[in-house]
Amino acid sequence: MSLRSLSKGRFLIAILIFTFFVWIAYLYLNSLQSDYNSTESGNRCMSELTSIKYQLNVVTEYKNRIDRLLTETQKAREADKGRYKDVLESCGAMKQHIAICQSQFEDLQSECKKVKEDYDKLKIDAEKIKTS
Repeated sequence: MSLRSLSKGRFLIAILIFTFFVWIAYLYLNSLQSDYNSTESGNRCMSELTSIKYQLNVVTEYKNRIDRLLTETQKAREADKGRYKDVLESCGAMKQHIAICQSQFEDLQSECKKVKEDYDKLKIDAEKIKTS
């Protein structure tokens, strides 16, 4: 009986030693996996950070380009406003000039009409003198 109990005891000790080694191996592998995950996670974080920095640079570049275009557009608009104002002022001056010219034209027409009337009178007088 002692042989049987001795072999059962050895069997239990062997199972316990085997379980202990499996448990140690599990802890070691779990530790390795944890280290790998933290390293991989750090690498992933750095990769994402680099990607975000690149995207931020692209967005900043677009923003700067849009700001430049906006500034140029505003300057062009101000220049166009100035030209429009000048054109409006010159149109007002032209309207005044047209009014003056129209008035002069009407004065000349009335003078011409008087001269024609005088001419017609003189022509009639000249015909009367010729006929007499």
